[in-house]
Amino acid sequence: MAEVTRVVAPNPGPYTGPGTNTWILGAGPVVVVIDPGPDDDRHLAAIERKLAGATVGVVLVTHSHPDHLPLAERLAAAHGASVRRYPELGDGDVVRVGTVNVTALYTPGHSADHLGFWLAEDRVVFTGDLVLGKGSSMVTYPEGDVAAYLRSLDRLLALEPRMLFPGHWDPVTDALGKLREYRAHRLEREAQVLAEVKLRRGTAMELTRRVYGPEVGEELLVAAEMTMRAHLEKLVDDGEIRIRTGSGTEVFEAKARGKVQ
Repeated sequence: MAEVTRVVAPNPGPYTGPGTNTWILGAGPVVVVIDPGPDDDRHLAAIERKLAGATVGVVLVTHSHPDHLPLAERLAAAHGASVRRYPELGDGDVVRVGTVNVTALYTPGHSADHLGFWLAEDRVVFTGDLVLGKGSSMVTYPEGDVAAYLRSLDRLLALEPRMLFPGHWDPVTDALGKLREYRAHRLEREAQVLAEVKLRRGTAMELTRRVYGPEVGEELLVAAEMTMRAHLEKLVDDGEIRIRTGSGTEVFEAKARGKVQ
């Protein structure tokens, strides 16, 4: 297996866990860096220490969120390297650096510009925020797309990877188990949301409080509502529910035999 080294960025928080994972792929003299992380002098210095004199051949970025992308240009410039990310780097494109071949996989859902990076010989995927090492990934409206997210999970399942290197938390050794867990969680949440709407109509925030309950604290309530809205949008697109607008407020309600329940 290609050598993989992790450098955790000093940006822990409710959305980033212990911090963003920057992955160094390969052993010198030329390596690949995946997700350089936030533009932070300490993190840049930590990456350089881990490089131990190796040169960065290319900087790959899974997506453009501020905990993954900002340091890319500084790091690349220091090594005369290029930054490759979507859409300039497309689905199926292969990046070759030294003895390492990395295939880009377009895996939208968490974000519209999300890529995963597949090492076919080792059967490992760098998943960015599509799959995390702990907990569930955020799929939030309007950027997140639940239908696309499920398709991306199915795509990784079809590859049958043996290991995942996520954007946050630890590597996943039971790759198929984690992917199936993520898929089941998303489908269970969708079923829960649909059942709640059928039980009683409500705004996105009302449904969030009813579905998530006390498991979500106030600091994560906005993110939970955005996740709820992403699920509701999919159910609207699927024709399962509809939106009623009154007094500037959107209310979600179920469809049944041409009339509202």
